[in-house]
Amino acid sequence: MDSGPQRQAIIDQMIKIATEDAPWVWGFHPKTYALQHSWVRPGKPNTITRNTLKYARVNPEPREEKRNEWNRPVVWPLGLILVALLLASAPAYLSYRRRERMAARPEGGRA
Repeated sequence: MDSGPQRQAIIDQMIKIATEDAPWVWGFHPKTYALQHSWVRPGKPNTITRNTLKYARVNPEPREEKRNEWNRPVVWPLGLILVALLLASAPAYLSYRRRERMAARPEGGRA
């Protein structure tokens, strides 16, 4: 639906229904989301203070396992680059070989 008076009327009606049906929800029960890896502890987000990093513990074994799993080397681009370089240099090599096999011209000019 495009922006306009009809759309705004529907939005206003939805807001009115929501505030009348659940007035206690707005501002009294905030939601907090935090994402962290499973090897970092403590795992409870805190809405009062934000300086919990100094209390974090890291379990190195699962962290190392995940690092090895996520950071596997990708080697196929190296092969692709090598093939591209070989294909790009092939005409120059073939031209060089053709010149080396040519018969020498006499010193005076044309044969």
